[in-house]
Amino acid sequence: MKALGYTYLNEHYSLLLPKLNVEVYQDSNSDKEKIVTYGASKRKIIPGTRKISDTPFDHMIEAIKYQGIRLHYFAAIFPKVDVAELSIFISQKPNAKYNRIIWYLYEWIMDSTIDLPDLNQGNYIKLFEDEFYYTLKDGDKNKRTRVINNAIGTREFCPTVRKTSKIKKCENVDVYKTAYAEMQRIGESVSTDIIGRSINYLYTKETKSSTDIERETPDKHKMQRFLRAIKNAGLFELTKSKLIDLQNKIVEDSKKASDYRSDEIYVGATLQRFGEVYEDVHYIGALAKHVPSLMNGLIKTHERMMFDASVSALIHATVISFGAVYIHPMDDGNGRIHRYLIHDVMKQREPEHKFIIPISASILKHEAEYDKVLEVISIPIMAMIDWELDGENQNKLIVNNDIDYMYRYPDYTEHVSFVYEMMDKAISTELIEEVSLLIVFDNIKKIINNLTDVPNNKLDAITSIIISGAGKVSKTKLQFVCSHIDQKLIKQIEKQSIQIMSKIENDLSVNIQKIMRKTK
Repeated sequence: MKALGYTYLNEHYSLLLPKLNVEVYQDSNSDKEKIVTYGASKRKIIPGTRKISDTPFDHMIEAIKYQGIRLHYFAAIFPKVDVAELSIFISQKPNAKYNRIIWYLYEWIMDSTIDLPDLNQGNYIKLFEDEFYYTLKDGDKNKRTRVINNAIGTREFCPTVRKTSKIKKCENVDVYKTAYAEMQRIGESVSTDIIGRSINYLYTKETKSSTDIERETPDKHKMQRFLRAIKNAGLFELTKSKLIDLQNKIVEDSKKASDYRSDEIYVGATLQRFGEVYEDVHYIGALAKHVPSLMNGLIKTHERMMFDASVSALIHATVISFGAVYIHPMDDGNGRIHRYLIHDVMKQREPEHKFIIPISASILKHEAEYDKVLEVISIPIMAMIDWELDGENQNKLIVNNDIDYMYRYPDYTEHVSFVYEMMDKAISTELIEEVSLLIVFDNIKKIINNLTDVPNNKLDAITSIIISGAGKVSKTKLQFVCSHIDQKLIKQIEKQSIQIMSKIENDLSVNIQKIMRKTK
């Protein structure tokens, strides 16, 4: 078989880039195009009758045709290209679609001009095909190549999201409207007061869950600062100053910063084995020298999607939040900033929604899936990066090669699918469970108040006891409850409480007692 497209280019330019999910090959014995399984990956087989010139530029065209525009590949290829030969190749058919795309990509990514005259005729073409990618509606017209750059990002940072069947099913879903509809499904019992109280709890839960993911036990003041930041998400412009201010609110005083980090950084764990201590490095952030440029590109990408608004708020939030965590711009707090940005961007795009969807709580319950989606980017980076730890200098990280294109031009398709899934789980579990619990809580309090008079400072405690006991007062709590309620009334209260809990549990497929335990 003969390698085509990116597979050929990878070999031709000795790039050593990890292979794509689908590699393209030509089989002289095949008479039709087909997909075959190749171990854990797949291969697209092209019939042997197809005539394909064996030059790297022709293979660039084949790559775009069959595998789409993979910006990180082109960013790795172009520095190795013979520009004079590329100029001759394009000049032979300067108006051809794929020649113009390659021409534009070279000048855009390399920030350098090829020795070719401007085009003065022909229709404008889009860089990314709307059928296969999420793009801006308008984009930027390049008069020289007559190409419209409709990418969601910039030269400094440009993520791509492909239109997979899974994402297309969700692309028009408004998660806030879905959440509100789910709350209304509970019934007219959902008062403004209940929604307000559930929102306060969910803000707190989101704050704690985001911290728990980091395996941290922060002090009370640090948690309160992060809680206030989450509550104020969307109120400020996304700027470098805002990100640094946010970082300083959620880290210890000793780790506060006035700028992006200036040293290399890694995520890992200190392990001890057979008496020897060593660092297990899981991920390495972008080179410190590239962080200002990458973050400038990330913020500009955010601005492009804010102005254009044709890309959904959830896709927008995903690419900005994951971009930040992979770049790792701060010395500390990157994970919490990443999850904060999901809420911040969603609120900036849709400020009319007054409640939070606790996605961190869902992520905490699905950490294996979270790790898996992070590895879509981290594993290829770690496979390519050449690094070492200086044991004589407090294990300072030293990176010996520069693969900035892996951070600049990521594909976040899998990440978007993941965030849609976590949002859906957060709505169907965290949000609905909290509202359900409040409804039960209020109804049982009402039952008690209708039958007897209990001081307010004891009423909540007794109600909690009844819910924790699945509608009954446990033997260990009976004496306390009897000190405030006549024992003759307890059976009546228990009977009505069980009825209320059973109705909510049956109607909404929830377990109130289990929810109660989780909130403690």
